[in-house]
Amino acid sequence: MNGDRTGSGSAPWRRLLALIGGMALVASACGGSASPSVAAPTASAAPSASELAASPSPSAAGYTGPEATISYSIWGDPAEIKNQQAVVDAFHQVIPKITVKVTVSDWDTYWDKLQTGIAGGDAPDVFAMDGPLFPDYQSRDVLLDLKPFIDREGYDLTQLADQAVKDFTTTGGQFGLPRDLNVIALFYNKAMFDKAGVPYPDDTWDWAKLTEVAHKLTLKNAAGKVTQWGFYTETSDMENYWSSLVWQNGGDILAPDGKTTALASDQAVGGIQVLQDLIYKEKVMPEPPLFAETGDAFELGKAAMAANGSWLVPTFEAAKLNFGIAPLPKGPAGQATSINPTGAVVYAGTKSPDAAWEFVKYLASPAAQTKLMELKASLPANKAVLSGPYSTSFDGAKVLADAIAYAHIKPSFKGYDNFATTLQTELDANVFDARNETVRQAIDKVLPKLNQILAGQ
Repeated sequence: MNGDRTGSGSAPWRRLLALIGGMALVASACGGSASPSVAAPTASAAPSASELAASPSPSAAGYTGPEATISYSIWGDPAEIKNQQAVVDAFHQVIPKITVKVTVSDWDTYWDKLQTGIAGGDAPDVFAMDGPLFPDYQSRDVLLDLKPFIDREGYDLTQLADQAVKDFTTTGGQFGLPRDLNVIALFYNKAMFDKAGVPYPDDTWDWAKLTEVAHKLTLKNAAGKVTQWGFYTETSDMENYWSSLVWQNGGDILAPDGKTTALASDQAVGGIQVLQDLIYKEKVMPEPPLFAETGDAFELGKAAMAANGSWLVPTFEAAKLNFGIAPLPKGPAGQATSINPTGAVVYAGTKSPDAAWEFVKYLASPAAQTKLMELKASLPANKAVLSGPYSTSFDGAKVLADAIAYAHIKPSFKGYDNFATTLQTELDANVFDARNETVRQAIDKVLPKLNQILAGQ
């Protein structure tokens, strides 16, 4: 599911494009306890969407608990409301004994309401959790450990994307199941490429090729004003592009032990410097303030290429763009992109833990994942759906699915929100929105504070 992430920066925040602020939708839903286990598809016969939607999922016979009404809270947009209702309606058809009341809010409202609910001991039974923010919530003992349920049933976690499962795993247990995930790719405007007679991007592209083509596709009028930018990305969150540049250059965000940041390395600094150079040296990308009010330059038809998240596929479709999707260009250390999962977690204070577990389990089942797939706003976490029907569900879907093989998980640790806000505030003010400092100068200035935050974990 798509979603905006405030404190972590702004890229993920753009995911929601939320037009609703606290819309609530109530739907009946149900789930059983038979483990939704599906064998991974073989190369010769991947299951179809209809086959997966009809594959075994929780059954009424498997749920022996009492009748229960549970609440489920997520962030999302209007299209997601309709889809989520279909999911919980299908769940209810399996076990009418469990009713699920779904509340959908925009990103900011969602977290405000969740914090208030937790503080008052009245949080939703099941709620969506952003990967990077998970440790802050888990460390507060407000999430239910699902490992006893998993062990009791022999639930097969390997049917779900490995990186996504790991993001909600601690040494003490399993505190959520992944519901969906997102990666970063290169979107390109086919019409602009065709008009310029430039071949479309492919998996052979590197940084030099990106810069070369971006120059060809940056157009100016007679007065020297840029009318079409060669490249665009959002700079205010590491997820949209700059963390991928760090990894492509052989750097990292955190040291291996997670206790200090690795951003001071030449590789990390060099990766972020590439992005500043695209703006101020190569001048193929607009300065961020130019589109701060109007929105995404690629979506508006003002840029030929964009490095951005898979959550924007439906947004670009709605804008009637004729676009394609390619892997991010390689750096000196090879291919890399970011992967960020959304999980479904259970409130530790729920009065209906068995019913909540059934619903969380159902959300990861092929039946529910196939319905979520139809949004095109995220990648399924279920491997069978991901490698099967999702990969052929729209042009470019396979590029997104294949990116998981070389993806790095977006950092997730206690204090992430503070870390990301501190870092991004410095980069926005002095590296991206204005060229007041080099990346090296900015990182060196903020480094002690970042390490202090990490030391406090």
